[in-house]
Amino acid sequence: MDHISVSVVIPAYNSEAFLRTAIESALTQTLRPAEVLVVDDGSKDGSFKLASSYGPPVIALTKRNGGPASARNYGVHVSRGEWIGFLDADDAWLPHKLERQAGLIDSGVGLVHSKARGGPLSVPDELTFDQLWSRNVIVNSTALVRRAAFFQTGGFDPDPSLIGVEDYNLWLRIVAAGWRIRGFPEELCFYSPDSNSLSRQTLRFASASFANVRKLAAQLQLSHEQLWEKELLLCDEFGFSCLSVRDMQNARKFLWEGLGRRFTAKRLSGLAATYVPKRVLDWRCFVISRWSKESCRPILARRSTERTRSVATSKP
Repeated sequence: MDHISVSVVIPAYNSEAFLRTAIESALTQTLRPAEVLVVDDGSKDGSFKLASSYGPPVIALTKRNGGPASARNYGVHVSRGEWIGFLDADDAWLPHKLERQAGLIDSGVGLVHSKARGGPLSVPDELTFDQLWSRNVIVNSTALVRRAAFFQTGGFDPDPSLIGVEDYNLWLRIVAAGWRIRGFPEELCFYSPDSNSLSRQTLRFASASFANVRKLAAQLQLSHEQLWEKELLLCDEFGFSCLSVRDMQNARKFLWEGLGRRFTAKRLSGLAATYVPKRVLDWRCFVISRWSKESCRPILARRSTERTRSVATSKP
């Protein structure tokens, strides 16, 4: 299906510094959107003024601050398109994003996403509920959602405890409702991760993630085993994430919780690493796990660069 009506929804909160790039990336699509709705969520900067300066097809809206979920919901309710493209104010689309995704649409598809630069390394052609429950690979700014699927599932949950995972919450409800989710295998979006400190970001995201899966398990009537296994995955994810930024106290908390649920050598190794002095851990990269190996690469690269420079400067 190559000809579709798309409304782009961009929530903006104090986003003046980068909002123009997001808007321009929507306006320069090879498959032009019917409208670009910028929802100013009570900003204190010039975000609303910047959006207002464009004129049609850009529509500038403003509302009292209520968080990203309520801003997106407001934009969708005002929109007219059959499909909704969500774009965060600090992200940007490649020019052919909508056109490429339109080629994946058929009558049963409720959501189309893609790879994003800065996001997951790969996306499957089609996602089942179990795959998505295991791991979220959908970057919000790559999501193109069918209007009918959005309203059938109630849109984004504005619960403040879910800020940061409200998109994942909706994707799971969409696939649970029987809609298909398809993924485009190429990068169609530039994704900017949260600029807050990694430690604060991880803890905030962890709290929201546990709240999200518990709420969804109740809403979707998932089994105790499904929730238990998902919480175990989260313990690993956030335990090793905290370890990678040397937040030993919180790494221990998550890894102890994981070990209490199920013993594995990897969890035990990760927990042991939290008691190693940080300087030694950085130097030797003692952590034995998939996540910690990834986190050690920048350290090893830095050491390699330092050795190369040392050799170069010592040559006559």
